[in-house]
Amino acid sequence: MKKLIDKLFLKQWSIGVSNASIEDIINNNISKKSFTWLPINDNTRFFADPFVFKNPDGNIEIIFEDYSSHTYGTISLATLNAQFSNLSIKPLLDTGFHLSYPSLFIHDGKTYIIPESSKEGGLHCYEFDFETKQLINKRTIIENEPLLDSTILFYNNKYWLFATKRGLNSNSDLYIYHSNKWDGDYVAHKGNPFKTSLSGTRPAGNFIINNNTIYRPTQNSADYYGKSIILQKIIQLDDENFEESAVTEIKLQKNNKFNFAIHTINITNDVIVVDGLRKIFSPFTQIRIFLKKH
Repeated sequence: MKKLIDKLFLKQWSIGVSNASIEDIINNNISKKSFTWLPINDNTRFFADPFVFKNPDGNIEIIFEDYSSHTYGTISLATLNAQFSNLSIKPLLDTGFHLSYPSLFIHDGKTYIIPESSKEGGLHCYEFDFETKQLINKRTIIENEPLLDSTILFYNNKYWLFATKRGLNSNSDLYIYHSNKWDGDYVAHKGNPFKTSLSGTRPAGNFIINNNTIYRPTQNSADYYGKSIILQKIIQLDDENFEESAVTEIKLQKNNKFNFAIHTINITNDVIVVDGLRKIFSPFTQIRIFLKKH
């Protein structure tokens, strides 16, 4: 009965932005903060998986999944000023396949975007052109692997790629790959899959490094998808082993408009972005969406 009632509610994700520090994340002060949420004028559309960086002009750029219940996910770009006022939201990437989780990686002064494209069957990256605000120079990182939420870490002179895979265990099984080059060729870690848990496995944002300690944001979907974020501290990572331990659980304060769930967190300088979920009682909309898909 609980599951049937839940189906009467439309689930909408949006992106919240606030001022914060890395210490705020580690010490779980995020759970006490209020966020400014990107405006969405359509309840069947949602914004999720935000990654954030700053333009040389000081404006804030948020790259994210832009999804409609009527189509599929694409990648869009929101530009905000320092006061978090929304300056623009523009489409950035549409491949004809579902896209999400546009992981951000900076290398040799260039900013690269690595969106989740598991339905296309491989992992690809693009360079972000700051002048045109477009994605250019597509290249393939890993072929024929339906990876979800791929996130790269440079550690001990190697590049480590963390992800889950599309399928029945997409939220529970962690896969690690390593390479001497950030854009390949990646080799599967001999210990894969490393974890088989719905809590603290699937990536939830870029790695956070503070005082030579590495933290990995992960999703907690043990009770329901995106219930919270578990911040993991990396204990060991090498060719033979991987070990991490949970540090804190991050939830959104109830006075936030989108407070039911959270599954992505990222930070640049003093700006933090998250995604939050709200439930809207809308049975007729849910019926229309169901009929259109079936």
